[in-house]
Amino acid sequence: MSFLQKNSPYKDEIIVLTSSVIDDSEGIFLVAHIGSEVPNQMLLTLPGNSKALLPDDYGAYELRAVLPLLDLDKRTEQYKRAVFSRILGVPVSDFLVIHESIGAADFAQLRRVLKQAAFKKFISFTMPWQEVALLPLLQNPPADVQMSSLEETQSRLQKSLVRAVTRSELSCTLAIVNTTEESGLARQLATVVERSGVRVVRITDASQLQEHSQLMTDPSRSECNWIIPLVRSWFFTDLIEEESSDAQLEYRAWGVVFIGADAH
Repeated sequence: MSFLQKNSPYKDEIIVLTSSVIDDSEGIFLVAHIGSEVPNQMLLTLPGNSKALLPDDYGAYELRAVLPLLDLDKRTEQYKRAVFSRILGVPVSDFLVIHESIGAADFAQLRRVLKQAAFKKFISFTMPWQEVALLPLLQNPPADVQMSSLEETQSRLQKSLVRAVTRSELSCTLAIVNTTEESGLARQLATVVERSGVRVVRITDASQLQEHSQLMTDPSRSECNWIIPLVRSWFFTDLIEEESSDAQLEYRAWGVVFIGADAH
């Protein structure tokens, strides 16, 4: 385990830990900020019965019901990750699912379940990166882990995600174009990526609707590619990704995101 912890691919990531099972207890919904570039890694515990407004016309649901609901609708892993990103207001890199009922305060049982899941991955020649990254944060007694409301969690994650931007990264700018009839989508995306250090220099609307969302980037600026997974985390489906100097010429930005009908 220690070898995997030292060689974890995670640098600055938000991971959600939740259950696919709904029962009479509050259920589990944990959010972790982990990675080699995170000086103070943290684990936030939310009451499973906290209400959240889901995107895509779902309405309000308890957090513990979000994953079972999306499973029922046979949503893709990418769609689920985008829903969690929009609920928390920050780019969610991944989520880990527990397929049994576990109370949010039962860290000992949760550690056992994660260790069992890690072992099963080992014997199937899969690296259990998520489990190994989360286990150290579950060593503390539940009483030492602060129970947070959704609003408090959003605020703490936003503060924790503030990162030092290098001089070359300062020129890694982004323009966001909303091609849909739903107002506010460009601002929503801008808010999420700005919390991870992305400079959004232009937000606008387009008169011509696009069915599929698109990301256009300047191919000569590979040092800006760290922005791409942050943008992807907000979208329900795969982006059309294209390298083109038109982004720099027309929008004066390294990249341009066109929000299409598939994003809402």
